[in-house]
Amino acid sequence: MKILFRYIFKTIFLVLIPFLVSAQCFEEEPGIVWKSNGSIISFSNLAQYTAPMLWFSPDEIRLRDEAGNKQLPDAFPFDTINKQPIVYYKLRHVYGSSATAAVINPETEIKDLMLLNLNYVKAIDLDFYYYFAEEAGPTGHDHDIESVTLQLRILETDDCSDFRFAIKVNKVMGRAHGLHWYNNTLKVDHQTFFPLSILIEEGKHASCPDKNADGIYTPTYDVTERINDAWGIRDIITSGRLVSAGFQAWMAKPREKNSIVFPPLPENSIYLKKMVEKFGDHIVGSQYQLRPYPDYKILKAANKIEKGLNVFMRDKTPHQWPKISKVAGLGKIKQWAKEEKSYRSLSLAYRWDETQRLSLAIPLLIFKNVEAPKTGGWIYNKFYIGDFNNFVKSPSFEFENLLGHQITYSSSASRWVDTYLGVGYEIFDENPDPNILKYKTFLVSEVGIKFRVNIGKTPLKFLRHLGTDFWGIKAGWKNLGFSPFVNSGFVIEIGAGAF
Repeated sequence: MKILFRYIFKTIFLVLIPFLVSAQCFEEEPGIVWKSNGSIISFSNLAQYTAPMLWFSPDEIRLRDEAGNKQLPDAFPFDTINKQPIVYYKLRHVYGSSATAAVINPETEIKDLMLLNLNYVKAIDLDFYYYFAEEAGPTGHDHDIESVTLQLRILETDDCSDFRFAIKVNKVMGRAHGLHWYNNTLKVDHQTFFPLSILIEEGKHASCPDKNADGIYTPTYDVTERINDAWGIRDIITSGRLVSAGFQAWMAKPREKNSIVFPPLPENSIYLKKMVEKFGDHIVGSQYQLRPYPDYKILKAANKIEKGLNVFMRDKTPHQWPKISKVAGLGKIKQWAKEEKSYRSLSLAYRWDETQRLSLAIPLLIFKNVEAPKTGGWIYNKFYIGDFNNFVKSPSFEFENLLGHQITYSSSASRWVDTYLGVGYEIFDENPDPNILKYKTFLVSEVGIKFRVNIGKTPLKFLRHLGTDFWGIKAGWKNLGFSPFVNSGFVIEIGAGAF
């Protein structure tokens, strides 16, 4: 009888969860940037309420014009140029309970006239793009487009007297050098300052959240996911002497308040007063103008995009925005889950450790990578098979390798060089008769170093179709057995994948 009552109680609780959630008042939720009793908000207003501050290095070239006025970010060459810096917004993806009712006026080509009906919207991917006429440094070039993505949640409640709908910033992703492993990702919490502060890398313009708006990049605080792989801000990269694979504090220059370009917050923004109190007179004359991201297809058809710029614009999809997807309930947005899957890297390699083998690395939980607690880095499975050569020889018998499996730790998945450590087992057939199998299992331990090459910007970039940006070489030392070791020797692996 107790079991029956427990089952009934759990069932009732699960049924009531959606109603309990909708009955909450979200005033204490971190990241709320807008709230209203009305259900309609324009694209342009949404961008204004969520727009970030851009905090440049004090030594950023071209930050100011000859008169001392801020001029970055630039307007696109085909766009109307004025004396203000320009930032572009794009509602890349709208997730709603209705794919047809979520957006009002979807047929108009003027994005500022489009509206959201929050009765039917659950979440939004909102991008802010900034264009620079040139990128500095040894690999500098004309044209550079960088961006930051805000994951927004739409909250609805019947339990608050002053508002029914709220828009919450759930997560911030600063893009860095075109590689998703380098993304600087911040999960918004109560310590996050609004309007969001985004540090802009000197010369190269990678973007990184600055949670408390102190102008200093602090790993594990300003970036809360994939901390060992996050690029951070490396202002010294333009010198061409970037000698460290991972971020170190000396790579980022402390920011000064007079190098911020501020957003055009609406007068009724709940964060305008905080911004003025913190930055005061530095705001005057230092605000950028918000514009909708231009229609690539129309401009391309009209031959208004020069070849050098087209390389950067063509991959900023979708070109026809927003993309609208229908979602059900309050569950996790599938697209956000899909983006996380891109980090579930598989690696395939040729392995030599006195015999020739095939090595496969997969996430620790098969379908989910596991980031090591406290230290960062990754824990994953490595399997290897092969019996092309004899592996261990002795006067009385020989072992023939059947299978090896290690639980391996790597300090990162994207640095050009890092270390790894693995512990596991290897299974052998110790009977020389091929018709008789006699298994024996040994403890195996391995330690070494991995060198990676990001092929995305090399002549070998066509190999990215294999599902990874990385190819690399591992060099290590393996011990078989323990006290005493049965055998020890070098290990070499060559192949594709982060691990």
